Amino acid sequence: MTTPSEQPDEARGLGSAPNQAPSEPPTTTLPPSAPPPAEAPAVGVWQRRLATGSRVALVAVGLSPLWVWALQPLPSLAWLAAPMELWFGAQCHREPGRSLELFGHLLPVCNRCLGIYLGLGLGALFLRPRLGVWPLRLWVGFAAAAMILDVWTEALGMRPESAWLRVVTGLLLAYPVSVAVVWTLREGSPDAD
Repeated sequence: MTTPSEQPDEARGLGSAPNQAPSEPPTTTLPPSAPPPAEAPAVGVWQRRLATGSRVALVAVGLSPLWVWALQPLPSLAWLAAPMELWFGAQCHREPGRSLELFGHLLPVCNRCLGIYLGLGLGALFLRPRLGVWPLRLWVGFAAAAMILDVWTEALGMRPESAWLRVVTGLLLAYPVSVAVVWTLREGSPDAD
Protein backbone atom coordinates (compact mmCIF):
# COMPACT_ATOMS: atom_id res chain seq x y z
CA MET A 1 0.00 0.00 0.00
CA THR A 2 1.33 3.44 -0.84
CA THR A 3 1.19 6.44 1.43
CA PRO A 4 -0.29 9.72 0.15
CA SER A 5 3.20 11.20 -0.31
CA GLU A 6 4.20 8.25 -2.54
CA GLN A 7 1.16 8.62 -4.81
CA PRO A 8 1.49 10.58 -8.08
CA ASP A 9 0.46 14.21 -7.92
CA GLU A 10 -2.70 13.54 -9.95
CA ALA A 11 -3.96 11.04 -7.40
CA ARG A 12 -3.42 13.48 -4.56
CA GLY A 13 -5.31 16.22 -6.43
CA LEU A 14 -2.24 18.39 -6.94
CA GLY A 15 -2.34 18.60 -10.71
CA SER A 16 -0.11 16.88 -13.23
CA ALA A 17 3.41 15.62 -12.74
CA PRO A 18 6.16 18.08 -13.75
CA ASN A 19 7.03 16.39 -17.07
CA GLN A 20 3.43 15.78 -18.16
CA ALA A 21 1.07 18.10 -20.01
CA PRO A 22 -1.78 19.43 -17.89
CA SER A 23 -4.81 17.23 -18.13
CA GLU A 24 -8.02 18.53 -19.72
CA PRO A 25 -11.04 19.03 -17.50
CA PRO A 26 -13.26 15.97 -17.48
CA THR A 27 -16.13 16.08 -19.90
CA THR A 28 -19.39 14.27 -19.61
CA THR A 29 -20.74 12.56 -22.63
CA LEU A 30 -24.41 11.96 -23.11
CA PRO A 31 -25.74 8.94 -24.94
CA PRO A 32 -26.79 9.81 -28.49
CA SER A 33 -30.48 9.40 -27.64
CA ALA A 34 -30.38 11.80 -24.68
CA PRO A 35 -31.69 15.34 -25.26
CA PRO A 36 -29.25 18.18 -24.62
CA PRO A 37 -29.40 19.62 -21.11
CA ALA A 38 -31.90 22.44 -20.83
CA GLU A 39 -30.55 25.81 -19.87
CA ALA A 40 -32.55 27.94 -17.50
CA PRO A 41 -34.00 30.93 -19.33
CA ALA A 42 -32.48 34.21 -18.31
CA VAL A 43 -34.95 36.38 -16.46
CA GLY A 44 -34.66 39.95 -17.62
CA VAL A 45 -35.09 43.06 -15.57
CA TRP A 46 -38.33 43.92 -17.36
CA GLN A 47 -39.74 40.49 -16.54
CA ARG A 48 -38.93 40.96 -12.83
CA ARG A 49 -40.55 44.39 -12.88
CA LEU A 50 -43.64 43.04 -14.62
CA ALA A 51 -43.90 40.26 -12.04
CA THR A 52 -43.45 42.69 -9.14
CA GLY A 53 -45.98 45.15 -10.59
CA SER A 54 -48.47 42.33 -11.18
CA ARG A 55 -47.96 41.05 -7.66
CA VAL A 56 -48.61 44.51 -6.18
CA ALA A 57 -51.68 44.93 -8.40
CA LEU A 58 -53.08 41.52 -7.42
CA VAL A 59 -52.61 42.27 -3.73
CA ALA A 60 -54.23 45.72 -4.08
CA VAL A 61 -57.16 44.41 -6.13
CA GLY A 62 -57.48 41.31 -3.96
CA LEU A 63 -57.75 43.36 -0.81
CA SER A 64 -59.88 46.06 -2.46
CA PRO A 65 -63.19 44.94 -0.93
CA LEU A 66 -61.66 45.60 2.47
CA TRP A 67 -60.15 48.99 1.69
CA VAL A 68 -63.28 50.09 -0.18
CA TRP A 69 -65.31 49.00 2.87
CA ALA A 70 -62.98 50.99 5.13
CA LEU A 71 -63.32 54.13 2.97
CA GLN A 72 -67.14 54.00 2.60
CA PRO A 73 -67.96 55.73 5.89
CA LEU A 74 -65.36 58.47 5.33
CA PRO A 75 -66.90 61.15 3.07
CA SER A 76 -63.61 62.94 2.51
CA LEU A 77 -61.97 59.73 1.16
CA ALA A 78 -64.95 58.06 -0.49
CA TRP A 79 -63.82 59.34 -3.90
CA LEU A 80 -60.86 56.92 -3.70
CA ALA A 81 -63.28 54.00 -3.53
CA ALA A 82 -65.58 55.22 -6.33
CA PRO A 83 -63.81 53.45 -9.25
CA MET A 84 -63.83 50.12 -7.42
CA GLU A 85 -67.47 50.66 -6.41
CA LEU A 86 -68.33 50.99 -10.11
CA TRP A 87 -66.38 47.81 -10.88
CA PHE A 88 -68.01 45.87 -8.06
CA GLY A 89 -71.45 47.02 -9.22
CA ALA A 90 -70.75 45.74 -12.73
CA GLN A 91 -69.37 42.32 -11.82
CA CYS A 92 -71.19 41.31 -8.61
CA HIS A 93 -74.90 41.10 -7.76
CA ARG A 94 -74.15 42.70 -4.35
CA GLU A 95 -77.30 41.36 -2.68
CA PRO A 96 -77.31 42.60 0.92
CA GLY A 97 -78.46 39.18 2.16
CA ARG A 98 -75.39 37.57 0.63
CA SER A 99 -72.81 40.13 1.75
CA LEU A 100 -71.01 40.19 5.06
CA GLU A 101 -71.52 43.10 7.39
CA LEU A 102 -68.63 44.40 9.46
CA PHE A 103 -69.10 47.06 12.12
CA GLY A 104 -72.48 48.09 10.71
CA HIS A 105 -71.35 48.43 7.08
CA LEU A 106 -71.86 45.92 4.29
CA LEU A 107 -68.84 44.78 2.33
CA PRO A 108 -69.06 46.00 -1.29
CA VAL A 109 -69.22 42.48 -2.78
CA CYS A 110 -71.04 39.25 -2.06
CA ASN A 111 -69.43 36.52 0.03
CA ARG A 112 -68.23 34.39 -2.89
CA CYS A 113 -66.70 37.40 -4.67
CA LEU A 114 -65.08 38.39 -1.38
CA GLY A 115 -63.46 34.94 -1.21
CA ILE A 116 -62.25 35.23 -4.80
CA TYR A 117 -60.80 38.68 -4.22
CA LEU A 118 -59.14 37.63 -0.96
CA GLY A 119 -57.73 34.53 -2.65
CA LEU A 120 -56.16 36.66 -5.38
CA GLY A 121 -54.69 39.09 -2.87
CA LEU A 122 -53.43 36.56 -0.35
CA GLY A 123 -52.03 34.24 -3.03
CA ALA A 124 -50.00 37.09 -4.52
CA LEU A 125 -48.93 38.23 -1.07
CA PHE A 126 -47.65 34.89 0.24
CA LEU A 127 -46.72 33.06 -3.02
CA ARG A 128 -46.90 29.68 -1.29
CA PRO A 129 -47.19 26.83 -2.07
CA ARG A 130 -45.45 26.88 -5.40
CA LEU A 131 -47.15 24.18 -7.40
CA GLY A 132 -46.25 22.39 -10.59
CA VAL A 133 -48.68 22.26 -13.49
CA TRP A 134 -50.55 19.11 -12.52
CA PRO A 135 -50.91 19.84 -8.79
CA LEU A 136 -52.18 23.31 -9.74
CA ARG A 137 -54.71 21.83 -12.15
CA LEU A 138 -55.87 19.38 -9.50
CA TRP A 139 -56.24 22.09 -6.85
CA VAL A 140 -58.17 24.42 -9.17
CA GLY A 141 -60.29 21.52 -10.44
CA PHE A 142 -61.24 20.38 -6.94
CA ALA A 143 -61.87 23.96 -5.82
CA ALA A 144 -64.10 24.61 -8.84
CA ALA A 145 -65.97 21.35 -8.17
CA ALA A 146 -66.43 22.36 -4.51
CA MET A 147 -67.79 25.75 -5.58
CA ILE A 148 -70.21 24.21 -8.07
CA LEU A 149 -71.31 21.68 -5.45
CA ASP A 150 -71.86 24.52 -2.99
CA VAL A 151 -73.99 26.44 -5.50
CA TRP A 152 -76.11 23.45 -6.50
CA THR A 153 -76.69 21.99 -3.03
CA GLU A 154 -77.81 25.40 -1.83
CA ALA A 155 -79.99 26.04 -4.91
CA LEU A 156 -81.67 22.64 -4.57
CA GLY A 157 -82.42 23.28 -0.89
CA MET A 158 -80.23 20.39 0.27
CA ARG A 159 -78.65 22.54 2.95
CA PRO A 160 -79.03 26.03 4.41
CA GLU A 161 -77.15 29.03 3.06
CA SER A 162 -73.64 29.46 4.42
CA ALA A 163 -71.82 32.76 4.03
CA TRP A 164 -68.51 31.33 5.22
CA LEU A 165 -68.70 28.36 2.83
CA ARG A 166 -69.09 30.82 -0.04
CA VAL A 167 -66.05 32.79 1.15
CA VAL A 168 -63.97 29.63 1.55
CA THR A 169 -64.85 28.17 -1.87
CA GLY A 170 -64.02 31.48 -3.54
CA LEU A 171 -60.73 31.75 -1.67
CA LEU A 172 -59.73 28.15 -2.47
CA LEU A 173 -60.35 28.72 -6.16
CA ALA A 174 -58.52 32.03 -6.56
CA TYR A 175 -55.54 31.53 -4.22
CA PRO A 176 -53.53 29.02 -6.31
CA VAL A 177 -54.31 30.89 -9.52
CA SER A 178 -52.80 34.07 -8.13
CA VAL A 179 -49.69 32.22 -6.91
CA ALA A 180 -49.27 30.62 -10.34
CA VAL A 181 -49.72 33.91 -12.22
CA VAL A 182 -46.99 35.67 -10.24
CA TRP A 183 -44.53 32.75 -10.47
CA THR A 184 -45.16 32.42 -14.21
CA LEU A 185 -44.50 36.12 -14.74
CA ARG A 186 -41.33 35.86 -12.66
CA GLU A 187 -39.80 32.83 -14.32
CA GLY A 188 -41.63 32.19 -17.55
CA SER A 189 -44.24 29.56 -18.29
CA PRO A 190 -43.65 26.09 -16.90
CA ASP A 191 -43.69 23.01 -19.09
CA ALA A 192 -47.22 21.70 -19.47
CA ASP A 193 -46.30 18.01 -19.10
